[in-house]
Amino acid sequence: MSTVNDNTRIAKNALYLYGRMLLTVGVSLYTARVVIDVLGIANYGIYNVVGGIVAIFGFINGTMAGATQRFLNYEMGQGDATRLKQTFNSSLLVHIGIALLILLLGETIGLWFVNHKLVIAPERMFAANVTYQLSLVGAIASVVQIPYMASVMAHERMSFYASVSIVNIVLKLAVALSIAVISILDTLIIYAILMAILSIVVCVIYQIYCIKLFPECRISFKLDKSTLLPLLKFSGWDIYGNLSYTTRLQGTIVILNRFGGSVLNAAGNLTLTVASTITSFAGSVTTAFRPQIIQEYARGNYERMLTLLYNCARYTTLLMGLLIIPIFIELHYLLALWLKEVPEYTMVFCRISLIAAFGELLISITCIGIHATGRIKSLSFISGSLYLLELPAMYWLLEYTGKPPMVYVVHCIFIAMILLTDMLILKHNLSEFSLKKYIGRCVFLPIAIISIVGLFISWLMLNFEESFLRVVGTVALEAVLLIMLTYFVVLDSQMRREVHAKINSFINRHIKKVNG
Repeated sequence: MSTVNDNTRIAKNALYLYGRMLLTVGVSLYTARVVIDVLGIANYGIYNVVGGIVAIFGFINGTMAGATQRFLNYEMGQGDATRLKQTFNSSLLVHIGIALLILLLGETIGLWFVNHKLVIAPERMFAANVTYQLSLVGAIASVVQIPYMASVMAHERMSFYASVSIVNIVLKLAVALSIAVISILDTLIIYAILMAILSIVVCVIYQIYCIKLFPECRISFKLDKSTLLPLLKFSGWDIYGNLSYTTRLQGTIVILNRFGGSVLNAAGNLTLTVASTITSFAGSVTTAFRPQIIQEYARGNYERMLTLLYNCARYTTLLMGLLIIPIFIELHYLLALWLKEVPEYTMVFCRISLIAAFGELLISITCIGIHATGRIKSLSFISGSLYLLELPAMYWLLEYTGKPPMVYVVHCIFIAMILLTDMLILKHNLSEFSLKKYIGRCVFLPIAIISIVGLFISWLMLNFEESFLRVVGTVALEAVLLIMLTYFVVLDSQMRREVHAKINSFINRHIKKVNG
C-alpha cells in the first residue's frame, strides 16, 4: 500500500478519534459534575480511592494490553495470518489467567488494604466494601475485553472504536442521572452496580464485533509456545514499568487521602479527570499513528517509521496546546461553571498537572518507538523506578512543607527526567533515531510556540473580566495564533505545498458541486 494511502488512513482515523474525544470530553466532564452532585464529595472520594485499589491490581491488564497490540501489529506487518491467529489466542488465554489472578489479589491484599489502611468513616465502610467488590467485577470484564479491543486497534477500525467509546460515555452519563432518581439503596452502591454492568456490556460488544469480522479472533483453546513465550517475555519486562506507573498514579491519590481525607482526595481525582481527559484528547491522534509505526518497524522501513514518530510527537503536542492554553487561562471560570462546589486546591492541582501533561504525552509517544523494537528492559526498569521514587518524594515534601501542591510539582520534575531517559533508550535501541531532531523539532519547538502564545493571551486577557465571552475570545485568538505559527514555523516547504494542494482540491470539489 502506498505512503499516500497510509497517510490518508492515519488522517481519517485521527479524525474519527478526535471527533470521538470532542464529544466524550464534554460528556465526561458533565458526568463527573452530576456524580459529585448526587454522591457528594465524600462518597465521590470513597468511590475513586476504593476503585483505585482495584486499578493497582489492573496493572497486569495494562501490561498485556500494550503487549497484545504490539504483537498483533507486528504480525500484521509481517503478513503472517497463522501467526496472527496464534498470537490472539495466546493473548486471550493469558488474559483469562490474569482475570483470575486479579480476583485472587483483590480478595486478599486489596480487601485488607481497604478495611485497614484507607481513611474512610466507619459508617461508610459497608458501602465502601460493596463498591470494592463491584469494582473487581468491572475490572475482570475489562481484562477479558483487552485482546478484542487490541484487535480492533491493530486493524485500524477506529470508527468502531470511536462509536463504542461514545456509547460507553453516554451510558455513564445515563448511570449518573439514574442514581439521582433511584432511592431504594445507598446511592454509592447503586452507582457501583450500574458501572459494573456497563463494563460487562462493553466487553460483550467488543467480543461480538471481533468474532464476526476478524478470523483470528475465533476462539481456540490451544496454546502455541512460539507466540506465547515472546508475548510473556515482553509482558514480563513491561510489568514492572506498568506496575510502577499505576502505583504512582493511584499512590498520589492515597497520599492525598492520608493527609487530607476524602475532601483533598476529591480535588486529586478531579485533577486526574481533567488531565487525563485532555491527554486522551490529543492522544487520540497518537492512537491513529501507533499501528503503522509498529508495522513499518516490522517491515524494516525505519525511515518511514521515524517520520511517523516525529510527526506524531510534533502535531499531537501542538494539538494539546490548542486545548490546554484556554483551559489553563480560564480555569477559574471553567471550574466554577463545571462544579457547584469546587474542592480546595483543585485549581492549582489542575494547572500544574496540565503542564506535566505535555511531558506525559511525549513519553507515551517515545514509548511507541521503544515498544516497536521489542527491547523494553531498560525502559521498564529505569522509567519504572523513577515513577516509584515520585511517591516517597511526594510524601516527604508534603509532610515537610504541609503544602499539597508540592505533590504535583514533584510530578512535573520526575516527568521531565523520565522523558529524557526514554529518549536516550530509544536512541540506544534504534541508532537511526535522531535525538537532535526529536528534541529540537518535536519537543522544544512546539512547547516554545505554545508558551509564547499562552503568555501573550494571558497578558491580553488581564484587561477583561471573567465571562463566557472572554472564554470564546481566548479560544478563537489562541487557535488563530497557534495555527499561523504552526504553518509558518513548524511545517517545511513540502508540507506547506501539500496543505495548499489539499485546500485547493477541497475548494474545487465544492465549486463543482455548486455549479452542478
